Amino acid sequence: MKEKQNAPGQVITFGLTDAQNTLVKACLPAKEYQLIETDCAVDIIAIGAVAYIISAEALTDEDREMILEYYEEINGCSDETVLWIGTPAPPKSLQKLIKCYDSFEMIADNLKYYLLSAHRQSKKARDYSKQLADGLLILSLIRKHPGIKTKEIAEKVELPIRTVQRYITALEQTGEWLAYDTQKKGWYLQYGVSILFGDPFNVEDI
Repeated sequence: MKEKQNAPGQVITFGLTDAQNTLVKACLPAKEYQLIETDCAVDIIAIGAVAYIISAEALTDEDREMILEYYEEINGCSDETVLWIGTPAPPKSLQKLIKCYDSFEMIADNLKYYLLSAHRQSKKARDYSKQLADGLLILSLIRKHPGIKTKEIAEKVELPIRTVQRYITALEQTGEWLAYDTQKKGWYLQYGVSILFGDPFNVEDI
């Protein structure tokens, strides 16, 4: 199944009344947020958002099955918040990912809190993804350019030198054999091998 496009700053509702959507809009966690009111269940799968509020009664059996199959497929690998209103409820296996409520009134008083929590959860996940990407980029530069200086790495990844050094320390803690060449004053991989990149390793090289 096609992965959702990352689209922070959006909340999607399906099957809510005009009054309910008005309340959701008033509770958006930041000014740059956008409320998308949809009557197409495919949008729940296709459009990335921080939070989804779904009225189960508005779904056809086919649409409900499609949505639940999607969440079973991703198996919890998601940073989005899903609020499921009414019945039929998702199976218990999905109720850790999908928060279920009997009626919209049950979330109305705390809706601002739910959406703010969703915003924070999404931001934390995006920050983690960026850190992971930066770490892999630094490792790739060292792998491709043995002897590269810390300053050169910092310029290429557009990060402070101290931050680059912290990434290098973190990579060493993951098991990467990074070493500093005191003559070239730069970094390289011992034996030219990266664990994270899956480089072939010959014990005889040690």
